[in-house]
Amino acid sequence: MQKLIWLVLFNTICFTCYSQFGNSWVTGYSGNRILFNGSTISTSIGLNPQKYFTAGHSSISDSLGNLLLYSNGFHIFNKVGGYLDKGDTLVPHYYFDIQSGSSFLSQTSIFLPMDSNIYYFITPTFSDLRYDDCHNNSGNCYFDLLLYNVIDMNANGGAGKVIKRMQPLMENANLRKTQMMACKHGNGTDWWLLKNEGDNGDVHTFLVTKDSIYDKGLQSFANPTWGEWDIRGQSTFNSDGSMFATTSHGSSSGLIFIADFDRCYGLLSNPRTIQMPSYSQHLPWDTTIMERLSVGLSFSPNSQFLYVISQCNVHQFDLFDNSWYHVSGLDTIPNKFQEYETCYMGPDNKIYIGNFGGLSKQMSRIDNPDVKGAGCNFCPKCLRLDSLGSAAYVGTPPCMPNYNLGARACWPLSNEQLIINNEQWELYPNPVNTILYIKHAKGKKKKLYNTYGQLLLSTTKEEIDISGLAKGLYFLSCEQQTQKVLVE
Repeated sequence: MQKLIWLVLFNTICFTCYSQFGNSWVTGYSGNRILFNGSTISTSIGLNPQKYFTAGHSSISDSLGNLLLYSNGFHIFNKVGGYLDKGDTLVPHYYFDIQSGSSFLSQTSIFLPMDSNIYYFITPTFSDLRYDDCHNNSGNCYFDLLLYNVIDMNANGGAGKVIKRMQPLMENANLRKTQMMACKHGNGTDWWLLKNEGDNGDVHTFLVTKDSIYDKGLQSFANPTWGEWDIRGQSTFNSDGSMFATTSHGSSSGLIFIADFDRCYGLLSNPRTIQMPSYSQHLPWDTTIMERLSVGLSFSPNSQFLYVISQCNVHQFDLFDNSWYHVSGLDTIPNKFQEYETCYMGPDNKIYIGNFGGLSKQMSRIDNPDVKGAGCNFCPKCLRLDSLGSAAYVGTPPCMPNYNLGARACWPLSNEQLIINNEQWELYPNPVNTILYIKHAKGKKKKLYNTYGQLLLSTTKEEIDISGLAKGLYFLSCEQQTQKVLVE
């Protein structure tokens, strides 16, 4: 009966949570507009001349799909192209000046909406000191700052205002320049923000709520080692938020990290590293380099496939049978300033692939991403901005999480169901990877659940063999009290 209640609650929440926060894109030189309206895509010229929205940009719409806010990574603009009040120059001045006022690194800004018309805007960046150290050959060129800004769109009569500017989430850090993405919490309101650490697979995890942001620590993984070359790369979640993947230009190794993700507790589990295949098409300007420079990725809507984008090739990886399919090489005449870049699934469930270098007026597209092999239907240059004139360089899709992801039932339903200190019974070791022991509960019934509330086993024994369970979070219930069990 309790499971039935959870299922009804979950379905009710999901049917009422739909929004169109991701329907309006701003991209390219001058901030050109792309509007998805059902099966129709319309484009219009941007309102920000001399500004680049080609890599580090982001945007968000209101619940009706109308453009609300957008950014080139360094500023926040309102829907008519002006600076949002207190929304200009949101990174340290030295780095801002060197980069001519626009970010050219992927996934370096993101908008996260909260209740009551409050929005977070988050940017990883250089402090002045770290930038100097980097360019004085110190060997440390990782971002050392992660900053957040709070936007109140109720202010100024609905025109909005940044009410907290450049607040530090992390300082003196070693963050990759790219690879930042968010996923809706299981409660359907809060957000998980994941940001990759320096030269390895470690991931910083933050819980973003309306009132505050909480640092939930570093999730560490032995692999992969990315390499120090971190100017291109991407992180992504699948459509229901249950899987996470990330890749980086790195050391030309073509490595991709994949893990399961728990939206209720922000935990990554069952990690694995795959390597994209080397392909015979080399880089056009340097035939000595084998082309497996992974720069972007996106899950298919049905989560069966992971599309991996390199500088010159598009690959499809089947997560069911671990097979690779080569989708396409370059979609244009080889040119060192015209390569593939990050890719995102659009509101129409098609995958849009951006360009690096800013010379193209088109994006390529995968029209049927749920189909294996050639049936995925790669469509070269099919999102076109040609009609917008000479300044219509398109760049990449904006950095946007899945704003339409709804709530899911989390178990236990509240923290009150958990015990922190219980003198009557204890668990050890915890985390555990083989045998879990229970003290002071002899002869009492213990029940082990997963995070969906599904009963996995029931026993009166004082030890449980969990070696067959997948890594992740579980709950052990005894005497109407529950404790967390972390399986490693």
